[in-house]
Amino acid sequence: MGVSRTWYVILVVIAACTCGARTECGETVQISFLTSVHDDPSCTMLSPTGVTLYEAAKLLAEIHNNKTDGFEIEITTVDTCGNITGALKAMMKALVWADVNCLYPPYYLGIIGPDTTTNIEAVYKVTSILKVPHIIKKPSISPYLHSLTEESNSYLVEGILKMIEILKWKSFTLVTKVDDENDDDVQNITKKLTVNAIANNLCVIIHDNDKEDYTSHIVHIGKPENNFFNKLKNATILIISEGNLKNYLNHIDSINTILLLEDSRNVINGLEWRVENSQWWAPDNGLGRYDAEELKRVRWLENAIKIYVKALNALCKNKKCNNQINALEWNHIVSNMLMTYNKESEAAPKFLNLFMKKKTSNLERLGDIVVHRNKTKVYWDKSKMDEKEKNVTEKTEKNYGAPRNNNNMSYIFRELLKEENKPQSRCATAVKQIKIKKKDNEATQVLVSGMSDNGWWTMVCTISGIGITMFLVGILAVYVIYTNVQRPKCAKNKNHLDRDTNLRRMSNDRELPTTITTRNQRVLRSPHRRGSDRSTISEKSV
Repeated sequence: MGVSRTWYVILVVIAACTCGARTECGETVQISFLTSVHDDPSCTMLSPTGVTLYEAAKLLAEIHNNKTDGFEIEITTVDTCGNITGALKAMMKALVWADVNCLYPPYYLGIIGPDTTTNIEAVYKVTSILKVPHIIKKPSISPYLHSLTEESNSYLVEGILKMIEILKWKSFTLVTKVDDENDDDVQNITKKLTVNAIANNLCVIIHDNDKEDYTSHIVHIGKPENNFFNKLKNATILIISEGNLKNYLNHIDSINTILLLEDSRNVINGLEWRVENSQWWAPDNGLGRYDAEELKRVRWLENAIKIYVKALNALCKNKKCNNQINALEWNHIVSNMLMTYNKESEAAPKFLNLFMKKKTSNLERLGDIVVHRNKTKVYWDKSKMDEKEKNVTEKTEKNYGAPRNNNNMSYIFRELLKEENKPQSRCATAVKQIKIKKKDNEATQVLVSGMSDNGWWTMVCTISGIGITMFLVGILAVYVIYTNVQRPKCAKNKNHLDRDTNLRRMSNDRELPTTITTRNQRVLRSPHRRGSDRSTISEKSV
């Protein structure tokens, strides 16, 4: 039944595409981009991330067309509304606009997206039959689904650890902002930083909305809130960001020292203006908002477009761009180009810019950090770093020479290094993971401070010893009370005594000794006397 429905959908798409179809394919190369501009089933709630990616796709196409002498590209962005039904509709719209008669290179290159695994599986049931390639983020073994891994943020962690080493910090408070759309990225950086810091014998105090957790050394991941700086006094704050926070921090008045470490690729000219003035921001949807932290997703989209373009250029070198080529051959070219790009991306060095702000002054650039193959170097000379940013290959990096010494440091930074480090307590010694369920039923990891094994067993032994001691003291107290309190006389003995007295009164003098001897052995100790008077005295004595 499912197969018949799939073929029915394909026939509907083909019929829609061929009805009034163009007789000739256009000169512009088509790429379809499926993303969630709206993030709800009713397709009414705008997603700031979706709007940013929509505007970025148009801008990246214009940048490419202004530089190229060959084919011009056109990126068609279709809204999936964040659900399976919307993804299927978006796929059909993309194929209709691309024209099924021109569905292969050099006229149509393929699809980028969708975002989630469920949407990818739903769309792939149709596009796999048409042999249309996809570039996606999720790993896959399907022949027409090509996984482009998102850029790792390990270089940010390496940059933070290098700065902590330069500052000679032995402890710091880790603060994260996890109430935005970048929770996964922030938590991933937080986890890696905590694990590596503990491995380097650093004291990590994880902030959990307690003012006592703040120390004089702060590491903040992401964009801080406006009132964050008012909670601290005379502290050194190291902020790590993937976006552009220079303008934001320059307007902050604080008595604290601020160090900013951010990615050098944090600006795409014209993107911020396009996002804030996008056509999607209708009066009912509110004002436009640009978030520089979304540049990581924009760079992934840029890389996906580059892979399709490079594959097309490789195809045209063999002079196969005049007519449509076989779908299997094109899919093979895209796969090889993607594998090559992933290897080059992992081997390429990453560049970070370092800025410093002292109280009410503006940010001053101190130098730059290069992270390459798990090795981190600091270059305090700005002019040298500008030359290195032009080449990102390993061969070029070898020509940079050794990093400059501390004599090239800024004066205010050297003064900062002279400050003494105070030991801290409440340090995290392990990392625990708590899984919480989000709306899409995906698990998210949240970090909390843990306890070492030695501390755990020490606590268990202490509590057990206290419990055993209290138990023994209780037993001793009961024993002392039991042995010192006189026990009451038994009522049964009293009945026996009354009965013996009655027997004595009823018996004669001859029978009295025998009766007393039988009932009570103490009568043998009293002297035997005759007569009723003496018998009465004897009974009283008994």
